[in-house]
Amino acid sequence: MLTGNKGEWSEIYALIKLMTDGKLFQSDINLNVDTKNVYDVIAAYKKDVGYDLTFERNEGVKVFKIEGDAKTLILEKSYSDFQDLSFLLLDGIRAGSGKTFKLPLVDSYFDELQIGKVQAGANSKADLRLRIYDHRLAKEADLGFSIKSLIGSKSTLFNPDIEGNFIYELEGFDKSLISTFNRETYNTPKITNRIRRMVTEGYIPKFSGIQSTQLRLNLKMIDGDMPEIIAWALFYRYRDKKSALIDIVNTLEDEDPLKFYEGANSLQRMYEYKLKKFLMDSAMGMTTKTPWLGEYDSFGGVIVVKKDGDLVCFHVYDINLFRNYLLNNTFLEQPGTGEDENNPGNADPLSGKKFYYGWLYEENDKCYFKLNLQVRFTK
Repeated sequence: MLTGNKGEWSEIYALIKLMTDGKLFQSDINLNVDTKNVYDVIAAYKKDVGYDLTFERNEGVKVFKIEGDAKTLILEKSYSDFQDLSFLLLDGIRAGSGKTFKLPLVDSYFDELQIGKVQAGANSKADLRLRIYDHRLAKEADLGFSIKSLIGSKSTLFNPDIEGNFIYELEGFDKSLISTFNRETYNTPKITNRIRRMVTEGYIPKFSGIQSTQLRLNLKMIDGDMPEIIAWALFYRYRDKKSALIDIVNTLEDEDPLKFYEGANSLQRMYEYKLKKFLMDSAMGMTTKTPWLGEYDSFGGVIVVKKDGDLVCFHVYDINLFRNYLLNNTFLEQPGTGEDENNPGNADPLSGKKFYYGWLYEENDKCYFKLNLQVRFTK
């Protein structure tokens, strides 16, 4: 019996629903359907265990199994059959609980369809590949889409990882006071308390680096200033206790920590533009571990599974609309720190959280502090 989380089950739900409806509508900035921009869905492709599956719409849905050069028709179903399956999937995803769960009511359907796994492959940039007809270009195209589900908890845009720790040096801090500082500032909200106390005592954490060399390279691939911009964004998030990206961008523009504007008024909003690029590339698959090449050539955009089960998309053609949506609908999350509550400033060996950040520590006779990067959708 197959197992998945809400996001993974939403990937297969999106495939089944698109095969049912045959239409993929463009979204506006508020996730409403833009009826003037619609793509006809001709086929969908799914990599499975040892073979590929192709779903084609043609007076019903034909399912083909691809093994090497051989393409075998394994099943034909009516659109209403696929609609029934989409309803079962949606109800199951809504009712599902726990980190992962099973959907027994769809097992017989999946056996017929020879679906042996729920999610896309870990190395795949796209969660779902489609053949669509684009009326604006008047041609068919095979494109990959990322799937973001709003069913259940807030969807993650950039996943937390211990490799996503940003490291700051606290120059001039008396290292003999580190333990006392960590104990005295442990009360909630501890990270905000610690940063505000640093500032009050005249210390501004200086960005030193990122735990992951690959993430640093990926961010520099987007923009050479990106590591420092995100470091400052994380700092302001806790200092001001405001997590919405749009609020943090406004603070960056006002305080100009990288001195882009050199005190002059400017119509250009460099921090906003650069952070939108980061959000865009995160949506397109940029992570902490895999080298990011910044290529969108075969990428169609993002499909959003709404709470009511409807699907809308942001096509890569409408890049400015998509970037504005991301900036206005994301926030910097605070993942679990993994700090030992009985011994502040130290990792809890029994903690399930492995990010280990948020306290002062000494290394190579210097004082450091870490903040972790995670971006979620607000709804």
